Amino acid sequence: MLNFNPDEIKKMVKDKYSEVARDPCAVFNFPVGRAFALKVGYPKEILDKLPQSLYESFTGANNPQPFVELKLGETVLDLGCGAGMDLYFYAQKVGERGKVYGLDISEDMAEKARKNMDIAGVKNAEVKIGHSDNLPFGDNFFDVVTSNGIYNLSPDKEAVMRQAFRVLKPGGRTVFCEIVLKKALSEEERKNANDWFRCIGGALPEEDFLALMEKVGFKNIEVISKIRNARTGHKLALCANIRAYKI
Repeated sequence: MLNFNPDEIKKMVKDKYSEVARDPCAVFNFPVGRAFALKVGYPKEILDKLPQSLYESFTGANNPQPFVELKLGETVLDLGCGAGMDLYFYAQKVGERGKVYGLDISEDMAEKARKNMDIAGVKNAEVKIGHSDNLPFGDNFFDVVTSNGIYNLSPDKEAVMRQAFRVLKPGGRTVFCEIVLKKALSEEERKNANDWFRCIGGALPEEDFLALMEKVGFKNIEVISKIRNARTGHKLALCANIRAYKI
């Protein structure tokens, strides 16, 4: 992947996750769908009541729901919303006075998320197509910015973090799940496109990731927990659940 420019990498990511939207039962080298969602803690009793289209294309890094701690009336942005499963849960938590926005690079995922919100009867969600390094929102707009494994897929992680910081209100927070590394990968592994889509090839060592967050302005950065799951097949990979604030 080191031989590709950022636009080429984004195109490859868009195409790969569009495949997941269109054909979630195809064979991928990363976990997709309900079985993985259940393993990382999404509640079976709720998934049982949701349309299959809402969870069949789930490709997150973990389950951020226990850590986001949303309040009624908050405005939330989910970066890389996919087919909308996290959006569904966020919409319930902020209530009818709150609003959730999803953003995805893939037109297929965004369209699937819109349809899923309609099918599930969610009225307080809006889904946009766009790039996380150039968000189509004004400054100081959101109470919370969330994501579930998108930084490792982004060629310019600093730009994504700066955008997340920009659109947060003062006092707002970002809470997300992300693949981080115990130490840097070899150059050979970083070149491998398959490892990139597994959210490994583009991942940063944990200390570098947190330093980048601090560089763009985030304060009170906290790694809430670190686990291993089906997304962390590489021996150096961990899934970190992280919270930080815009002061």
